[in-house]
Amino acid sequence: MTDTRPNIVWLNLDSIRADRTSLAGYHRDTTPNMRRIAEGPTSKALTNCVSHAMWSLPSDSSILTGTYPSHHGTGLWNDVLPEGITTIPERFAELGYRTVGLSQNAYCSESTGLDRGFQDFTWMDKSNLLQTAGPKILLKYLLGIRKHSAGFTTDASRHRPEFIATELAKRRISDYGGSDEPFFMFVHTQGAHLPYIPPLPYRDAFTDDIEMSTEEAADVAFDRSMNYYREIANGCEFSPAEKEAIDAMYDGVLAYADQQVGDLYDHIQSLDMGPTVFVVTGDHGDLLGEHGVLGHQFSLHDGLVNVPTVVHGLPSVTDLPEDALVQHIDVMQMLLDEAGASEETLAELQGIDPREETRTYALSQRGNETYETAVEQVRKHNPDADLDRFQSGLVHAVRSDDYKWLRGDRGDELYRLDDEDTDVSADNPDVADDHREFFETFSERLGRGERNAEQREMSDAMKKQLSDLGYVMD
Repeated sequence: MTDTRPNIVWLNLDSIRADRTSLAGYHRDTTPNMRRIAEGPTSKALTNCVSHAMWSLPSDSSILTGTYPSHHGTGLWNDVLPEGITTIPERFAELGYRTVGLSQNAYCSESTGLDRGFQDFTWMDKSNLLQTAGPKILLKYLLGIRKHSAGFTTDASRHRPEFIATELAKRRISDYGGSDEPFFMFVHTQGAHLPYIPPLPYRDAFTDDIEMSTEEAADVAFDRSMNYYREIANGCEFSPAEKEAIDAMYDGVLAYADQQVGDLYDHIQSLDMGPTVFVVTGDHGDLLGEHGVLGHQFSLHDGLVNVPTVVHGLPSVTDLPEDALVQHIDVMQMLLDEAGASEETLAELQGIDPREETRTYALSQRGNETYETAVEQVRKHNPDADLDRFQSGLVHAVRSDDYKWLRGDRGDELYRLDDEDTDVSADNPDVADDHREFFETFSERLGRGERNAEQREMSDAMKKQLSDLGYVMD
């Protein structure tokens, strides 16, 4: 009997914020391919998707476990995913799926336990391209280096490896697409992660209406985004011309990532491999000066947690409103249901099936260690930097359609989504109480978070990869 369960390809684009995409009506057409995919008869764009955290490790951990950060603890207080938590690829494997993982971020690798459950997992880096991508893909990249990257430069941080990940994902899909068993593939690419330096053909995609030349804008955006702690220390006080440059280069990087999305989607469509669900989303967003932040540090601002999500190949999702409030674990809940997971398995997850339930509140979280590390780096540049706008401690953000309620060391606060700088809890006590009640009730379901003492061990190549992405590594 032919297995009619769908293949599943989940594509995570790093640092993609929803409001900068064509899906959300942004004034620049940054993501025409995501829009094209979303317009298909079995597709849906979900523009009100809220990630579980504002950086990759806790966000990916939630996606790959179907649970909230304060449950798995990874990226909050755990360096490594606790062994006692069953992963999503383990669940798909139990259902007879072939499980395949591909990551261009060392925080999603064997170093953090996020490779667990993948029968075929590849962490990609410039140090292992020949072994992982192979000579054919590598040669294709080198021959097109001016098309897919910064051209001929030895500065690794100026190169974007999206093309290589896309080509390897296409190869894996072709390999497994003809099998009798369905497959689940998770791909994490660099997306629009800083530094904001688009491949050469995308440098001038959005510079016609800015003050600086393309070359000047690229240099400014690269410098500011590579030195984001320095900029945060100085309040991200960009001149209008600098802000235009940063925006144009971020949008150019996003447009290139979208081009790769389209290429992968078209490859899937070209194959005769039965029903296939294709999900493309962001693990988190980036701030571009809002809240005095560049990159994804400190806060749970909507520029960091509102991410675009497109689901293709799942007809039952088309009835959802485009602005339905969803989270990644909800989408994963749907996919496991489509794969034939039992009610007992689905009950172990912490999401909802948005086809059956309506979400009123979404939860995002930020760990205190993340905050303290960022503060330490900022203080190195400016010991007197004003960071009072940020909550310290473990921070929870409960988001509804119009408001965001925060709980941290400073207590409870309420913000409107259109102004996340002004606490309006005193003027809206009933709204604040509703969000608080949800959090306190839901916290009982989260239970006590899993904890372990395992230390993350990263190779020199992993540390160098993260350093090239702007992270401060010891």
